[in-house]
Amino acid sequence: MFIYGKAVCYQGYRKGQSPIEEIYPSKQQVLQDLLLLKDEFNYIRVYDTSPHTKYILEVIYKNNIDIKVMLSMYLFAEENHINHPIFGNESPKVLENNRVKNNNLCLEIIQLTKQYSNIIFSVSVGNEARSIWNFNRVSDKRIAELVSSLKKEILQPVTFCEEWKYWLTDLTLTAEAVDFISMHTYPVWNGINIDDAIAESNNHLNLLKIKYPSKHIIITEAGWPTKTDENKIPNEWATIDNQKKYYTEMNLWAKKNQTLVFIFEAFDELWKGSNNQNDPEKNWGLYYDNRKRK
Repeated sequence: MFIYGKAVCYQGYRKGQSPIEEIYPSKQQVLQDLLLLKDEFNYIRVYDTSPHTKYILEVIYKNNIDIKVMLSMYLFAEENHINHPIFGNESPKVLENNRVKNNNLCLEIIQLTKQYSNIIFSVSVGNEARSIWNFNRVSDKRIAELVSSLKKEILQPVTFCEEWKYWLTDLTLTAEAVDFISMHTYPVWNGINIDDAIAESNNHLNLLKIKYPSKHIIITEAGWPTKTDENKIPNEWATIDNQKKYYTEMNLWAKKNQTLVFIFEAFDELWKGSNNQNDPEKNWGLYYDNRKRK
């Protein structure tokens, strides 16, 4: 479906910046980032329709940067988790208001996709909205409806991005609706060491191919952290050497199989996770926050 190329997930939030606080990278900072990435990567994936994403699209367009973009929505919760150990419940009114917000996000996606039709090569209606960690939960039926709505309005293929295992259990309707399936694979989170990591990711993909033999499947998140708080990932696993090994071997696998794989992620994002600077959520980048390559 897509021409093979190297791909990376990109959010450019630097120290002191955060989508939660709505403090976004400047256009100049976005340009600096894209100039670092353009010679290595053919594709980037972004996560929302925030001012940051709009800056990214504008900078690519105005500077004629040869990078294609997977655009995405960041969905609001439309249903509550059942008996979640941490999350509480939103009221029916809030959930209904969120449904309206998500409909409006669809309209925004349509506008951006048409405005930057030569840059945006595909669109995702959301990210991990079935995962147990995500408060912003949306049903399989509703995700499929959003996919169908977008497909009526845009020319680009439409997908949904989710961890591999939820495609097996939670997303039958969405799988039928999408033009292609986008899966995430993180062997390190599943207790798999670096020597077995690529085989594990390959196994995840094969399980989806068996379940959905008629669907094209790509990987929209795969990566390895360089620091850990040792809560779930051993200290000796989260190293720069292991990240380099995973990155190198995954790219070789992707090229051999002509499969698009988005490495997670371009830059460390210090706003994520806990206050512990070793929290792995802050340390997936191929580059440090200061834009020095690891």
